[in-house]
Amino acid sequence: MKKAYIILAHKNLDHLIRMVERLEDGNSFFFIHVDLKTALPSKYAALAKRKHVTLIKRISTSWGGFSLAQATLNALQDIKDTGIDFKAISLLSGQDYPIKSNPQIDQFLSNSEYSVFLDYFTLPNYKRWESGGTYRYSKYFFGIDRLSLLVSKFVNLVSTYVPVLARKLPPDLIPYCGSQWWTIDMYALNYILNFIKAHPDYVNFHKFTFAPDELFFHIILLNATDPRLKNSICKDNLRYINWAKLDNAHPEVLTVKDMDELSKTNSLFARKFEGVQDEQILELIDERLLHIHDVQK
Repeated sequence: MKKAYIILAHKNLDHLIRMVERLEDGNSFFFIHVDLKTALPSKYAALAKRKHVTLIKRISTSWGGFSLAQATLNALQDIKDTGIDFKAISLLSGQDYPIKSNPQIDQFLSNSEYSVFLDYFTLPNYKRWESGGTYRYSKYFFGIDRLSLLVSKFVNLVSTYVPVLARKLPPDLIPYCGSQWWTIDMYALNYILNFIKAHPDYVNFHKFTFAPDELFFHIILLNATDPRLKNSICKDNLRYINWAKLDNAHPEVLTVKDMDELSKTNSLFARKFEGVQDEQILELIDERLLHIHDVQK
């Protein structure tokens, strides 16, 4: 079964290489984007020469900005251009790691009645944000540096008095939000690319949205009226992620104390890991969950 993995990385490239090695099974293809600001170690050149590895055109990415969604879109187009009919396309970060073996991943994806897996909810969501979180799309966002935040604040203030400047989702779209990380099939991939081709205004709108990587794809897929696509969606992104508090900006780093939970979950992947800080958890996963007994140290 042919699978594609999109991996967005910005640090800890040794961990990225280890993850690719664990997922390599002869039928897995990797489409890797490394932040343009990140220096590449010498061993990265060897990764780039692997048979099923494609390096996505590098762009400078920033937390909260459209760049992460753009890097993902670039990868989706590269995947389509291969002409390969992938069974599954999984979006991973450079700090993820499989917690199921390749045969287990294949078995799950082959037997599931669903082929699109993502975490989602509608906005407003008052359980997660006191304000409901509608600012995610209703307010302008120009970046996280001090000047950009000041400009955002000024423009948002002006837009409350000048209706023509107010931000509104394109007509008839329900605002959905959720985890950036998902697994989709080729039908959904083609639907996304066809949608943005037909609606360039949708892309332009999200260039000034806060963290559009958590809305951009969700809104497209979950507003679809296509029966095949609607019936293929499962409200589970197959990722084990430990949020100490739902309103935290980042999930907890997984360590050996999380091993019991990782052993119990039905998820295929987990995040996030800081391999350079604690490789013991990765070695335990290799041994107990992936059943790799000859791990190179």
